Amino acid sequence: MSTPVQELQSQLERFTAYLAQDPENPSLANEVGQVHLRLGHFAEARAVLASALTRHRDDPALRSTLASVAMASGQADEAIEILKGLIGGGHDHPVNRYNLAYALMYAHRFAESREQLVTVLDDPAAPEAPVLLARCLHHLGEMDEAIERLNKFLALHPGHSEALGFLSLLHLDSMHSQEARRSAEQAIQHNPDDQSALITLGSLALETQDDKASTVYFEHALQRNPKSGRAWSGLGLATMLRLDLPKAREQLRQAVTHMPDHIGTWHALAWCQISANDVEGARRSFVKSMEIDRSFAETHGGLAVIAVIQNRLDEAQKLIKVALRLDPNSYAARFADSLLQSKSDPAKAQADIQKMLAAPLPGATESLQDALQRYMRRAAPPAKPGNAGPPKDTRKH
Repeated sequence: MSTPVQELQSQLERFTAYLAQDPENPSLANEVGQVHLRLGHFAEARAVLASALTRHRDDPALRSTLASVAMASGQADEAIEILKGLIGGGHDHPVNRYNLAYALMYAHRFAESREQLVTVLDDPAAPEAPVLLARCLHHLGEMDEAIERLNKFLALHPGHSEALGFLSLLHLDSMHSQEARRSAEQAIQHNPDDQSALITLGSLALETQDDKASTVYFEHALQRNPKSGRAWSGLGLATMLRLDLPKAREQLRQAVTHMPDHIGTWHALAWCQISANDVEGARRSFVKSMEIDRSFAETHGGLAVIAVIQNRLDEAQKLIKVALRLDPNSYAARFADSLLQSKSDPAKAQADIQKMLAAPLPGATESLQDALQRYMRRAAPPAKPGNAGPPKDTRKH
């Protein structure tokens, strides 16, 4: 029995032979381009489509497939330009609007993506629109509406694994742990490889400090998508629990590579670096998170910890005050203050650093792992082109 890839290769050979016999046929060129796209041959797909477009400049199917190739190869801005041209040129099909919304989302233009999606929410030609809209709302911080949209969608499509998985992630980030677990387990029943459900279950395992279970879930997620920053981040936290700091540090570096604008992951990396006595590396990580958002108390508190370690005590006191003004419950500020109080006892200060991963601070109810779990959810990690798979098929116009 032939594999799906072998079947696509056979299709490619057949359509390529037809195109050689009829090189002026735009439909055949489009078929060849689409098979190349499905095989991941982006350069070959682009070459075939570009050649056909020199003769059929305004062919909507060729331009639509080219937009899909651009999106699949990470060129969201190019896809946006092509799709806007199609819609503005009289090809205002729901699939084009859906794909434009998809491209806008992966260009981090979430509000514009939502504007496109609301126009096709009830159109059968764009059945996945409510799920994509929920993803946009997640990034816009409108969690309640995102959950409501998915619940309505699931009432009509109860076994939709992607919707169930993403609903679990929304509940996770809204601190609804029971609902998150329920939705994730339902998603896994329908699709054991669902990325969102795996990340949810891994994160819930971390909350109970079950590093073995969380590692299994995050590694499974990374097998399916090695570019998942959130899975790398969770895996790094699980590895920190086992105190394998060099390995955790590399995993968290992978995480910030794939989602460089997520403050919580920069903080996890910084704390891992502090634990491994890489103080200067930790300082750079906190500075990076400060560049993203200066209003986050934990960043000021983290820099205060660095200042104490480096014996810049006046600066540390100022940073602690700023952090506590922004958030009186700041873990980092409390930890910096604890270090400051024990500065006269270097052995105690070092012991505090070594045990901070699992032990709550004096007078506090959470450990560093608890704090990291809490503020890892402060904002949804930005999506990047390629993280959610290829764009939707645009053939049927």
